[in-house]
Amino acid sequence: MRLDVVILVAGKGTRMNSNLPKVMHKIAGKPMIEHVYRRSLLSKSVDSVFVAACDEEIRTVVTAFGGKVVMTDRDIMRPGLRVASACEQLDMDDDDIVVVVQGDEPLLHPDMIDIAVQPLLDDPKIQLLTMIAHANEAEWNDPNEVKVSIDINNDILMMSRAPMPSNFWNIVGPRYKQVAIMPFRKKFLIDFQSMAPSSLELAEQVELMRAVESNVRVRTALSTFK
Repeated sequence: MRLDVVILVAGKGTRMNSNLPKVMHKIAGKPMIEHVYRRSLLSKSVDSVFVAACDEEIRTVVTAFGGKVVMTDRDIMRPGLRVASACEQLDMDDDDIVVVVQGDEPLLHPDMIDIAVQPLLDDPKIQLLTMIAHANEAEWNDPNEVKVSIDINNDILMMSRAPMPSNFWNIVGPRYKQVAIMPFRKKFLIDFQSMAPSSLELAEQVELMRAVESNVRVRTALSTFK
């Protein structure tokens, strides 16, 4: 079994005021995507790292620092679907694990990848997982942060951009947010492409609800990093 990290570089809407893709902006003299790439390589679990790109200028930047690139269609908007498209071009077995990591997370800690993949290594029945973390008050009220409710097995019940669970009764329950580190088994990721978009996925603009609504168990792992 191989474990590959595919760093997502999203399609339309990722350019900043300078008209450069966000992941090309430099931090300490290096493009953001290079920081994510090199930090991913530091994971003890990872066999190889690829960038799923949609712009030739990103390909040029990644290959310049020695990174591997897989080109995908610019019009793919969902993270998992872009990585699925990239995986179709890679030499992977069905039970290999591919980890989706956002390309605009330069502070990624390599151990987060190890934490996220361990449940899939321990249990062959788990097809996908997303990392979660505790949400503070500001994050809980921010629609840009995806909130997550889980059951007693740490599987997802619901994901929403609204504050969840509510505090209508002034009872504060656990508040979790999604962290964009998502391991999939390769075969399931390819199958995921063919599943029709679900109603809650469209309403919340959260693609993992497609799996939840199809009664697929989506495990979570709690990050120990801020």
